[in-house]
Amino acid sequence: MKKVLFLNSRSPFPIRDGASIGTNQYLRFFHDLGYDVDLCYVSEKDDLDVVSKGVGQYCNQVRCFPIPKWQSYLKSLHGFMTSPYPLQVCYYYSRKLLRWVKEHAADYDIIYCHNMRTARYAEGLGQYKIWNIVDAFSMNYESAITHSHGLWKWIYKTDARRCSRYEQKLLGEFDKKLIVSQKDRDFIVDCAGGKADITVVENYTVIPEGPGHETPVLKTPNLVFVGAMNYEPNITAVTYFCDHILPVLLKTYPSLHFYIVGKTPAASVCALQSEHVTVTGFVDDVWDYFRKASVVIAPMQSGSGLQNKILQALAVGACVVTTPIGFEGLVHAEGQPFIAETDEEMVKQISFLLDSPEARSDEGKKSVGYIKKFYSIDVIRAKFKAFMDA
Repeated sequence: MKKVLFLNSRSPFPIRDGASIGTNQYLRFFHDLGYDVDLCYVSEKDDLDVVSKGVGQYCNQVRCFPIPKWQSYLKSLHGFMTSPYPLQVCYYYSRKLLRWVKEHAADYDIIYCHNMRTARYAEGLGQYKIWNIVDAFSMNYESAITHSHGLWKWIYKTDARRCSRYEQKLLGEFDKKLIVSQKDRDFIVDCAGGKADITVVENYTVIPEGPGHETPVLKTPNLVFVGAMNYEPNITAVTYFCDHILPVLLKTYPSLHFYIVGKTPAASVCALQSEHVTVTGFVDDVWDYFRKASVVIAPMQSGSGLQNKILQALAVGACVVTTPIGFEGLVHAEGQPFIAETDEEMVKQISFLLDSPEARSDEGKKSVGYIKKFYSIDVIRAKFKAFMDA
């Protein structure tokens, strides 16, 4: 049985966002394929007991390397002044973890680094190394630059350059590379002049047990957005929707309500709260919001990777309206989300679904079939097995 050292930059449990979804996926896949996995992760607090209970079934040993948030901020500031590394790599960097990896690397057959933030620990090691790029951070930052202002715009510009240089450096450091979407892969490969071997393996989506989507005509129709609300692409998406789409819809649907569901909402998101907008903050069960949504929206204006929020909504049979950016990385097939290329198209598609409960029900059934065919655990695990066996 081959031993894998799995390095992660954040707590993988509880599962609260796309990052933890991806981490849990690969812990499970390694376990399912017969590997012996030890997990080392960085966290803002010592939450080893919680994480061990959550992912212990997939791991032989779990180790936490706590870093208080104030230390992370200081390391980012120091890194900005003295280091060539991207700021987010500096933010999540643990000297204790680096020392531990160097001392114990020889005990493992494979070093697996989940995203750019952990790749630093594997630099120079002679073991077989796998880098899960996850998203093209450099592309994500380039997109964020166009939607930011002032100090943040300057920070994004600085880190976009650093991320691009570091991504290209790491391509030659690892034996195998994988990424979550074709668009992210193409961006990094293009930056490398076409000389990069990267495999696309998407995230799988669980079809939850219990009741499916509810499709009756509601007295108060509702729209739902789900995501980590301190994440720039999500902040931009809901702000755009409240500024440009919701006011138009309210003219026809004066009782319409918009729920912004997700942890740690930024101040600008909280400011969107109104008679027609509820900012929930963290909720225990996002599935319940998906099930009861008249329409789930993903009006993405920036970002990269695969939108887990879309796949989760489709998995319960909800109808989703998104933008071309939100659709990037998904398969074109029956049951896919509705794609709106303009504000007018988004209003039209949402209005059609609000007015047509039967159509919502029919499309929702197709959506569940879409997830089973393209994004089930069996389908995605088979892709990862092929990646490991190649």
